Amino acid sequence: MNITLKQLRVFCALYELRSFTAAARAAFVTQSAVSKLCAELEAEVGQPLFERSTRSVTPCEGAADFYAYAQEILGTVRAAERSMSGLRSLERGVVGVACSPMMMVGLLGGVIARYHRRHPGVKLDLFELNTDETIEHVRHGRADFGVVSTETEGGELAARVIYRDTMHAVYAPGHPLARRKQVRWADLAAHAHITLRNVYSVRRAVDRIGGELDLQFRSGIEAGMLTSVLNLVRAGLGITVVPGYVCAFARQLGLVTAPIGGAGQRGHALWLIQRHSTRLSLAADAFLTGLEQTLRAREAAPDPTRYDEDGAGA
Repeated sequence: MNITLKQLRVFCALYELRSFTAAARAAFVTQSAVSKLCAELEAEVGQPLFERSTRSVTPCEGAADFYAYAQEILGTVRAAERSMSGLRSLERGVVGVACSPMMMVGLLGGVIARYHRRHPGVKLDLFELNTDETIEHVRHGRADFGVVSTETEGGELAARVIYRDTMHAVYAPGHPLARRKQVRWADLAAHAHITLRNVYSVRRAVDRIGGELDLQFRSGIEAGMLTSVLNLVRAGLGITVVPGYVCAFARQLGLVTAPIGGAGQRGHALWLIQRHSTRLSLAADAFLTGLEQTLRAREAAPDPTRYDEDGAGA
């Protein structure tokens, strides 16, 4: 078969968007070019990949498997492009980083600011995603690396712990627990919780800890963003549990945070994930070095929840 990268890119856009118009926009080609490239690809593979009608585009049997192979190929190409971009200097290039929205604020914010000031010619692609989306972005080469709070198994990905955080309770100032300097997990089980959905590893960590301690954390409200959870806590509708890197933001909202007894033994490990076969560009390697230095300093701080990323306690 003589399949081109352009055909694969158009196929993936059409598979994801199910629209010739949207795929053309995403691939920066005309709608007729999408139709032509897709027809050429189908001729190469020897079978139809989509059923077309005036209103919809539906993948045929086998299209999902072909999409997985196409993403693997394109992921390798994207990773190679990133690695070669700015290989010899920090005057240009692209660095792609994926993690949760709150990690981007609470852990990477200072790193990003310092890096951009030092290397303004390097473009930073920042992807604020849930855990599963972060893993997929790294796997498919859309990001150089990601930070997740769950161990990731997979032959194409390398994972290692980059930071160990502690867990903290968060509640409104008028809550009965607000006067305590430290609480226990059992104390938290006696109160209603507001939680993230389990696509986020913070929620998975809390569920895991509850299982280990044989505790049930009652939740009447689930939300898809941590900012929503914290605003609902501020309204007095319940309490929540967060990693330490969220505490500074929670206190900015006027909320009370407290360490959880035994949290050091039941913490929140963060994992750096990268593609096994990919060499980081000079630009990406410099960013990662800065991130690791910041996280080491944060771990060494007497109270990391008040850590100032410029290098001192807040």
